[in-house]
Amino acid sequence: MAHFLPVLSSFILVFSFLPLLNKIRKNRSVSGLSLLMMTFGVAQSTYFIAFNLYFERFYMALPFIVTGILSGSILYYFARYNAERKERVQLLCMLAFSLIPFTLLANPVLDTAKVLTWLTFVGLVMSSVRVMPQTYKTIRSGDISNLSARYFSLQFVAGICGLFAEFAMATQSIAHILTFVMILLTNAAQLGCIQYYKMRPNTV
Repeated sequence: MAHFLPVLSSFILVFSFLPLLNKIRKNRSVSGLSLLMMTFGVAQSTYFIAFNLYFERFYMALPFIVTGILSGSILYYFARYNAERKERVQLLCMLAFSLIPFTLLANPVLDTAKVLTWLTFVGLVMSSVRVMPQTYKTIRSGDISNLSARYFSLQFVAGICGLFAEFAMATQSIAHILTFVMILLTNAAQLGCIQYYKMRPNTV
């Protein structure tokens, strides 16, 4: 079970991103999407990947590898379709800033295992807030043209799989458990926003 669920979660994550990526490629635009959400998706995934590889929890690393790669793909489309030179530089700076805590690993005085454990809590914070900018942007603009309800609903399902996978691990990580809980809460909130703006024109 501990091996099967992360693999299942990885496949679900792939299918969650595909409609979103197809919309972006079709519209040649990432309007309506929060780049902070995707940037935190890349950074958060990097923290959890490092932790899981170091502690040889290879299967648990798979969902974060998928999330990191596909979130990075959306940032690539932003740089390709929408970003000016200044915005590309800002994006790189934002990515670099979000990964600064990794420099703690260069300190020989600090224990690597402890540093990686604490970095997962940095990832937890990013996971907790990553969808909030998207929800705020959706509420403020009402723009759901590039948002896919399937993306957020499948992210929710993947979060359930990840949560049960973590519970099935011989040694559980509190940061992972809390991260999957936050994934459930934040994606449910964003999904609610999308459904509201889909239904609102019919009630006016």
